[in-house]
Amino acid sequence: MSFSGDIKRELAGILPEGRHCQLAELAGMAFIVGEKNSEKTKNAGNPDLFSIVRTENEILQRKFFTLYAKAFMMKEIGRFPPEEKTDEGGFSVCPEAFFRAIRHPMLLGRECCRRSFLRGVFLAAGSVSSPEKYYHYEIVCPNMTVAAKVREVLTGFGLDAKVVCRKHSQVVYLKEGEQIVQVIGLMGASRALLELENVRVLHELRGMVNRKVNFEVANVQKSARMAARQVEDIEFIRTHMGISSLPPSLQMMAKVRLEYPNASLSELGSHLEPRIGKSGVNHRLRRLEEIAADLRKKEGK
Repeated sequence: MSFSGDIKRELAGILPEGRHCQLAELAGMAFIVGEKNSEKTKNAGNPDLFSIVRTENEILQRKFFTLYAKAFMMKEIGRFPPEEKTDEGGFSVCPEAFFRAIRHPMLLGRECCRRSFLRGVFLAAGSVSSPEKYYHYEIVCPNMTVAAKVREVLTGFGLDAKVVCRKHSQVVYLKEGEQIVQVIGLMGASRALLELENVRVLHELRGMVNRKVNFEVANVQKSARMAARQVEDIEFIRTHMGISSLPPSLQMMAKVRLEYPNASLSELGSHLEPRIGKSGVNHRLRRLEEIAADLRKKEGK
């Protein structure tokens, strides 16, 4: 089972108690997989309303009818009654009360209802990539009107949802791992949320370790290049001027660096008499570098 499939199975088991939330979740499903049936809606005087929900997703069908039965006080049963099925593979939801309810201007007025709406649209056409691979959450919407509504609800929770056209559909999506964690929590998929958080923590830990290792490697490489340059400068001074011509403190520094070409600044300081700290060692090596640079200029002339 995919990560998206696990989330949908978990969401299918969430049954909101409030009728307002039940209607909001039904609306989320109907806006995605609903289709117009002109004959029935014309008879009802509402030619623009949905009348058939068509889907081959059994989980979605069962969740839809369970909520539909609860919201409209129908007797809950384990499968769809024959009179509710259609030849096209969907089932009719003709009562005018349903149409009025899912189109009510205050349908998503409460936060709990907006959460239920997100649960409905995700069950109908949502997916989340496996967190082991990359972060991507999307809802495939049938038109821009539905996509705009889904995006409006997501942005209302502070999520940076975007819309892109894909073939004949509009896709609302999120890319940030933290925001995907948030939306999964908003929908109520607690098990999936825990799994995603565990993967994110592991990824962040690996990233932190990799960054630290890369930082240490870069420092080692930088120190090695600097030490090689210092040895080169001292050799140049010895060839063109002689180390004995240097002040005593610099003579000692030059000899110690030649003797310990791979030592760190603090290690070099421990080999001097008297011992000095890293800043003192760095100062003396810089003086040697300046002397070598002056000699090279003279040689160039």
